[in-house]
Amino acid sequence: MSTGLRVAIVTGGSRGIGRAVASMLAAAGQDVAVVYASNAKEADAAVGEIEAAGARGIALQADVADEVAVAAAFDTVEQRLGPVDVVVNAAGVMALQPTRELDLAELDRQLRVNVRGTFVMARQAARRIRPGGAIVAVSTSVTRLHLPAYGAHAATKGAVEALARRA
Repeated sequence: MSTGLRVAIVTGGSRGIGRAVASMLAAAGQDVAVVYASNAKEADAAVGEIEAAGARGIALQADVADEVAVAAAFDTVEQRLGPVDVVVNAAGVMALQPTRELDLAELDRQLRVNVRGTFVMARQAARRIRPGGAIVAVSTSVTRLHLPAYGAHAATKGAVEALARRA
């Protein structure tokens, strides 16, 4: 098992890009906390992959846009794995519809998770990661393409890119 010399938190770590990042960090010897929104089964499977790589892993359910839940997640990670060195914001949601058809409630959901969630995680990370640590925000190449159904998603990820340069 890892000695806990480096500890990472990966949001959206139960699936997709986040899960791949969590596995990669574990393979590099970092202990990893997987923060997930709703799929405990996938989060537990991700932790299994982390542990199979020889690192310590934990799964934590949290709404990344909720500052109280995020602070509690950091508290738990620090208690169970140690001080945090790396935070990877990979959590995100996407609904593909042209702007003219997208329901505003869906836009609000994407803004809450993709933008506010990244901001809340980055703010907490900036306050708590150890010196020399890193805050990473996952974006998309879609921000530079002209795909009609991706308008809202590209807008939220453009905001994430702007935030990442200033966190």
